[in-house]
Amino acid sequence: MQTGKRKTLTRDWSRLYLGTGMFFLIGFLFFGFSSLFFAEEQPINATPIGEEKQLTNGQTVTLLDWSHDEERKQMRVRLQFDQPQDYATKLVIRIAYKERPTDEQRVRVVYHQDEHYVFEIEEVSRDFDQLALRLYVIKPQQSLEKLSATKREDALIESLYMDQRRVSNKSLPIQQAEDYAQLFLADEHKQSQKQIKKMKREQTEQTSLIQQIEQDIESKQATLPDLTLDEQVEREDEIFNLKQDKEEALLRQTELKKQLIQEEKRQDQLRIKARELKW
Repeated sequence: MQTGKRKTLTRDWSRLYLGTGMFFLIGFLFFGFSSLFFAEEQPINATPIGEEKQLTNGQTVTLLDWSHDEERKQMRVRLQFDQPQDYATKLVIRIAYKERPTDEQRVRVVYHQDEHYVFEIEEVSRDFDQLALRLYVIKPQQSLEKLSATKREDALIESLYMDQRRVSNKSLPIQQAEDYAQLFLADEHKQSQKQIKKMKREQTEQTSLIQQIEQDIESKQATLPDLTLDEQVEREDEIFNLKQDKEEALLRQTELKKQLIQEEKRQDQLRIKARELKW
């Protein structure tokens, strides 16, 4: 009976080892080849809202808003350039979806005033994934579709991107030119306020810097009589450099003061424009 028990226990332990080994083998194979069964999430590719982008033609552009109306299958994009487009050229906009990068579609311009543009993209699916808004600059007499591949590439000054995970989903009501003008004025007002806060903060920093430099100069000058001749020469050089730093800080303060006055005047002008549009 003892012999029979030993055989049973041995057989049970063998089964346990075999089962455990199979479990780890299956787990290794499953997780080792999981990329074959589960598609990896693609990285988000979306142009930041409110940040300036440098264009190949030397200008800058700011993406102010990119909204998607799922019910109307429509997108609306608002852009602001740093200056109006050159009269000798024209801006042409096309869109392309990530899954069809060579299949470009036309974009409707619903508002254009100086450096401000509003575009609308029609028939956008709810699961559009990712798409690119391509900005081309060509001569007025040229047609983008008739350009060679090389010239077309040269005409591309920037591509702006939007990811479905980052787009602003909201209803897009029908708006008039005055409505778009108000939106751009509101954006400019916000940007102006940010600039003013930034300049005031830098003014405070420059004031603190000047005070610190003055304290350092005073401290170093007080120790001059206790130094040797060589040490005095070295200390005088340090004091001279500090005085130079103070002059630079004072010049920066003066420059900031002028910029601040200009920006505050600009804010007043924006308020006047906003009131005029409401009349």
